[in-house]
Amino acid sequence: MIDSDATRRRVLAIAALLLVVGFAGVVSAAEHGGGGDSGLEWLLWGPLILFGIIITIIGIVWAVGYPILLAWAVLFSGKKLDDQIADTVQREGQTLATLGRDPLTTIDGGYRTNITSCGIVWAGVVYGPSHWFLLRGFLNNLIGGSIDVFQKVISAGRAEAMQRLREQAVAHGYDDVINVRIDTSNMAPQGAKSLVKAVEIFAYGTGVKYG
Repeated sequence: MIDSDATRRRVLAIAALLLVVGFAGVVSAAEHGGGGDSGLEWLLWGPLILFGIIITIIGIVWAVGYPILLAWAVLFSGKKLDDQIADTVQREGQTLATLGRDPLTTIDGGYRTNITSCGIVWAGVVYGPSHWFLLRGFLNNLIGGSIDVFQKVISAGRAEAMQRLREQAVAHGYDDVINVRIDTSNMAPQGAKSLVKAVEIFAYGTGVKYG
């Protein structure tokens, strides 16, 4: 939230500065250079003014559009996350009902000797909180403790990655996926100022088929 507001202010300030400089340059050149060089003056200053106008329009659209998008997030981002969780749970239930068990395991499968084929199986998903969730997390962080909204987002992403791993195993004809591991990584480097706040959740393991 703070980074977004600061970015909008910087964009508008730069655009205003470019417009002022470009307009002042054209006016000054027109006053001192005579009418014969007006075409050259506009050729020199025109692109700068046009660029400033474009940046100003983008800044205005962003300044107006962001509050609307934030209001949409306040009203609907929670429901969207709940719908995604419900979809994951439904697909997981269907997969477990079809197979009769969970094919994912963290053990190495060394006790089985009747493996006929194997291969790497992986699935990934990118999840991120809305700016409304970020604002709630920021306020929660002021007093400390568990940030439940972030936990819900990460849990939803982890469950989706695991379900996609199950679906990949079924699609490749594997009976089990052993040595299952989950890795997470931020979309932006630590400490980097980025408007995108998201995390990639990557699940992988060794798919095996028994004879």
